[in-house]
Amino acid sequence: MRLLSARFDGFRLLTGVEIEFSTDRDRNITVIRAANESGKTTMLTALQWALIGDEVLPKGYSLRPIGIPPGTEAETRVEIDYEVDAKTGSKHYRLVRRLTTTSKDASAPKSIVDLYEVTRSGDDPLSSPYNHIRQHFPAELREVFFTDGDRALSFIEGAAAEQQHKVRNAIERMMGLSLLEATIDHVKRVESQLRSRFEREAGNAETRHVQEEIEAIDRRLPILEQKLENTRDKIANLAQAYATADKDLQDALSLGNRDELSKELVSVRSQRAKLDDQRRATEKRQSELLSSEVLARHLLAQPLQKAGQILEKLRKVDHFPKKVVPILEDCLEQNDCICGETLKASDPDGQRRRDHIEKLIADSRDADAVREKISDLYVQGRPLFTGKPRSWSDLYSEAFEERQRIDSVYAEVGERAAELEAKLDKIPDVNIQRLRDFRSNYESQLVEERRRGHETETDIKRAKEEKVALENKFRTLSAKVEKGQKIARELDVAQDIRTVVEVALERMKTVEVKSVSARMNELFMDMIGADEENSLIKRAEIGEDFRIVVYNRDDEKMNPSVDLNGASRRALTISFVLALTQISGVDAPNVIDTPLGMMSGFVKTEVVRTAAENCSQLILFLTHDEIKGCEDILDKRAVVAGTLTNPAHYPRILKNDPGTKDAVALLCSCDHRSSCKICDRYESKAQAELEGA
Repeated sequence: MRLLSARFDGFRLLTGVEIEFSTDRDRNITVIRAANESGKTTMLTALQWALIGDEVLPKGYSLRPIGIPPGTEAETRVEIDYEVDAKTGSKHYRLVRRLTTTSKDASAPKSIVDLYEVTRSGDDPLSSPYNHIRQHFPAELREVFFTDGDRALSFIEGAAAEQQHKVRNAIERMMGLSLLEATIDHVKRVESQLRSRFEREAGNAETRHVQEEIEAIDRRLPILEQKLENTRDKIANLAQAYATADKDLQDALSLGNRDELSKELVSVRSQRAKLDDQRRATEKRQSELLSSEVLARHLLAQPLQKAGQILEKLRKVDHFPKKVVPILEDCLEQNDCICGETLKASDPDGQRRRDHIEKLIADSRDADAVREKISDLYVQGRPLFTGKPRSWSDLYSEAFEERQRIDSVYAEVGERAAELEAKLDKIPDVNIQRLRDFRSNYESQLVEERRRGHETETDIKRAKEEKVALENKFRTLSAKVEKGQKIARELDVAQDIRTVVEVALERMKTVEVKSVSARMNELFMDMIGADEENSLIKRAEIGEDFRIVVYNRDDEKMNPSVDLNGASRRALTISFVLALTQISGVDAPNVIDTPLGMMSGFVKTEVVRTAAENCSQLILFLTHDEIKGCEDILDKRAVVAGTLTNPAHYPRILKNDPGTKDAVALLCSCDHRSSCKICDRYESKAQAELEGA
């Protein structure tokens, strides 16, 4: 989707305002310049309302024209022209959403939406406009493609669970994960219907019992999964609360003569955390050895060696030269053999020679196919029957010994941590004791919730395994019943489809999310001008829990909402949105309100440049101050749609009388480098007083 133009009438400050958006791939930025309280956020809201509907309006939000007395009928209307790419080329649509109100009452009637396809012969109205608009711009993508500079920070700020939900929802919607989940649910319902149909037509007591058990698991699984989701939310919030309490405690301990003990305790805990990570990594390495290629090569060494020898012999067998085939085919086409004899089909000897040559060509092609397959098998399998792998027993012993060593050191470090805490306990300080109690309370709750989470994960895993076993049992039983074999085959197909979709969904949740994370990191590091050697920030990533985190040069995790400055927080948020847009492949405009707040210099210009290079269409609502320092890049990449001015700013802010006292935003054609009688402003109160004098 590409926005072409928009007209706003009767939407708060916006009346008779028309904007044209750039569709130039090289100058893909559209800038709407406006000071505070001049209609930027109002226009952002109006665009969302037009495309999505009444549900995007905040609770109690009145879109009526400002200054219209209650009881007076007023029409609010937003008209948007846009293009979408289709198989036959781009199509032009005009969307009109309107609403007539008589008061600010929240119970106002719902808006009406009309959609037209704009053709050479005129505007053709479309039936079911809502369905068309949903296809062109799904409502669930709103928070990604329409970004309020302040509210967008909720991806990295606020409660941990809330951050996780926002990031996960954005990824799921953009990647279409919710569609895959809906498909899985639909296939499950089809499976249930097929089993029920089997029961009606060919079932018996045994299959009925299996079906009831499967249905019981299907009812229990969503409850368990929701329980796990709630537990993970609690864990995230408790972990954040524990980290805050621990930081408060460490800050308190660093005072006076407690400083050295506090530093040592922090170091010991960090060491213990790293040891814990090493221990888990070693356990994983040890377990992976049981399913490793090394073990397989040891167990299958002789058969693999024998297979390699056979493939080597087959690979070297001579065959009819490929270069001769085109020559022979040309002879057949010319009806003359290379020996000078005729190959005409009308001549008996010619037909005999012709048959012989055609057989040679066919045999050669068959041999080529076999030889190519043998060569592929040889190349792909060569690592399995050449060279000598390391001893599996040696590798396993090394992993076991390393695990034992880490456990020993981990215990020693734990004893040292307990020793330090015991020393600190002897230092009388009421506040420290209270902070320690807080931390201890959060820690105990965290341990308990993690235990519950582990139990629920185990219950879910066990239930899924039981269901698979029951489905296999039902499949076996149904296959024995002749009357129900057709239904059984349909059930097999449904289960196979579900398996394929589930595998695709799991891939999307891992591989694709990692792609978004990697791209977000690249964009973020470019925006803030970080280099790997000297920067305080090393990288940013989306964790397995769907939280956006940042790591410093010591590879320590940082909390973006606390440890990053305002400019970096906005850059990180915009990087996430751009990465998600790019990896998902969804083509839609990125509309961002005041993205450059709290930014200056390098970061500001790099955010604009990076965003422009990674968006198909970028629409920015910028204040005059945000534009300062970005003029050069806007000269190259932007088309300025105009400047919005609020006449109520005269005479304190505006230099000239706008000629109206109505509560309406005025639009002039001034770009980011110019001003006119309508939009010319004072930079400060001092300037206003000086020029006024």
